[in-house]
Amino acid sequence: MKHDNDNGPRLLGRREAAAYCGIAESTFSMWVATMKMPRPIAGTRKWDKRAIDSRLDELSGLGTNDNEDPYEKWMRENAGSA
Repeated sequence: MKHDNDNGPRLLGRREAAAYCGIAESTFSMWVATMKMPRPIAGTRKWDKRAIDSRLDELSGLGTNDNEDPYEKWMRENAGSA
């Protein structure tokens, strides 16, 4: 998948990752702490831009979760339609 911002570095520090998301650095830190954003790459203080994109896609309803149980997916998508 090609992303609009592929011309910059793939790994981002906290400040750059927050700016990439268009949010304050403190908000980005809170999102990481609450698992809304991925954690930095193990042993670094850098975030993978593609991991951020993937998480934002998921939060926006654009991503797919291949690990989701088909029954749970059906229940989630059809909740309240009975």
